[in-house]
Amino acid sequence: MTKRNDTTVAINGNRKDALQDAAVEITIATRLPMKPSAIVHYLIDEYLDDAVRDLKAKGKMKSKG
Repeated sequence: MTKRNDTTVAINGNRKDALQDAAVEITIATRLPMKPSAIVHYLIDEYLDDAVRDLKAKGKMKSKG
């Protein structure tokens, strides 16, 4: 059996509420249950590369002052 390598990430109250609201909205629209964690997984799977690129660019802009 393969050992899972899960982790926990802290999400503040406002972000947690936004995720929960989005999950409810998706559930209502699709009539399929949606968990906030599934949204987070989707965001990571689909948009991580874009986020890395954006954050690198913002970091370079800040360092130039």
